[in-house]
Amino acid sequence: MGDIRQHLSTNVEQYCQRMKMRDDVDAPREVEHVALFRRMRDAAEAARDLESHGYHAEVTRRKLTRATLTATKTAAVDVDTADAMTEEVYTIVSDHDGDYDGWGAPVLARG
Repeated sequence: MGDIRQHLSTNVEQYCQRMKMRDDVDAPREVEHVALFRRMRDAAEAARDLESHGYHAEVTRRKLTRATLTATKTAAVDVDTADAMTEEVYTIVSDHDGDYDGWGAPVLARG
């Protein structure tokens, strides 16, 4: 979870790993962001905000009142794009008392 600086640092690390795997980081693919919430209502409100920013968002219950939010958007995974999405999702999640857990996306081999 952590603060935004940790997530942005992780974006650089992930970019380097993807380059070693010959990922076409400029090719759009589904990027999935995950966040955890103590209350379902907060997660649902964050999901609505993310949807207004072009994400597809789903909230699932974990335990009695806690929730996991998964938000997806088609995008490239270069550092600039990853940083912009991370900042956007992190801010919305934080505004709704959630904890941003990071993002993931498939590797697309360069042709």
